[in-house]
Amino acid sequence: MTDSPPRVLQVCPNDHPPFADVVAFHARALERLGFDVGTVFFAPPTSKLVPDATYLQQADLRATRALGATLRRALDGGQGEPFALALCHRYRGMRGFMASGVPARRTLCVAHEFGLFRRARRRLRQRLLPSGADFAGVSGAVVEELAATVAVPTLLPNGIDLEREDDLRLDRDAARAQLGLAGEHLHVGVVGRLHPKKQPQLALEGFRAFAAGQPNAQLTFLGEGELAAVLQQSAEGLPVRFGGFVAHASRYLRAFDVVLITSTEAEAFNMAALEAMAAGVPVVAGPAPGPRFVLGDAGVFFGRPDPAAVADALVRACVPGAAERLGQRGLERAQREFSVAAGARRLSAYVDR
Repeated sequence: MTDSPPRVLQVCPNDHPPFADVVAFHARALERLGFDVGTVFFAPPTSKLVPDATYLQQADLRATRALGATLRRALDGGQGEPFALALCHRYRGMRGFMASGVPARRTLCVAHEFGLFRRARRRLRQRLLPSGADFAGVSGAVVEELAATVAVPTLLPNGIDLEREDDLRLDRDAARAQLGLAGEHLHVGVVGRLHPKKQPQLALEGFRAFAAGQPNAQLTFLGEGELAAVLQQSAEGLPVRFGGFVAHASRYLRAFDVVLITSTEAEAFNMAALEAMAAGVPVVAGPAPGPRFVLGDAGVFFGRPDPAAVADALVRACVPGAAERLGQRGLERAQREFSVAAGARRLSAYVDR
């Protein structure tokens, strides 16, 4: 009779993008370390169920006690060996798990955004947490912010299963055909919500300035959001397409010659940047700390959020030979820093400390 592998429980408020992919990535990294991993989402599924995950079907995520009680029942009252680790995504995930009373030797709350301890009540609660409760950030800037409140925060970025993505990703011609893009154009892609945090209007105006010197350039937005109507009106007369929401947009990234990211300073990470790197597509980004952390030395950056600076960065990314160098550098960085192996290495360092 062999001993059962140690158990890890992932707790996440919902499976909204990118969290379905985030929990799957961490599960693969933990399984590589020999853990038996289970995943629980508090809210109902947004569309397709995440395989092997449990959904608690809770509508009110602010009802912490109810979340905890429902989680405890779903886990048969927390009977048996304590979890070796409860990996809780976002503060709500940790609060719900703590309220359940389910035992875990260690609890790690992952901050996916800035401002986890902005509220005084949260800072007070943090001081009352039991030993074994730790915090992690998805980027260096988030870790630096956490360090003002907690001791020894962990760096635990989101990641990507490169082999799985390679199997699903379309080549350039097939991706362009699926998106309805003409092959002779220079295609700039903006992937993500059309939301003020992403500053899509800056992307549009930067492209306008860029296209003045690149008559064969075309901009494509993949995503939906509250700014769609305003952007469509502003884009009249420009070679701009609005593709709407595209499921598994990472499959189609090779359709683009360059991916443009114009997020505000509030962006703590950026999955589109990582997915573009994994696809070997050059990325242009601004001063936001999240995309800069993801890209490292593999991106082309504009230093100030104005259209002329964006256009200049696009020009630099499209210099003959630059795309190939940037694409290779990005792929190497994705493998080194954000692969399943890299995630397993970081998690191993945390559980062993």
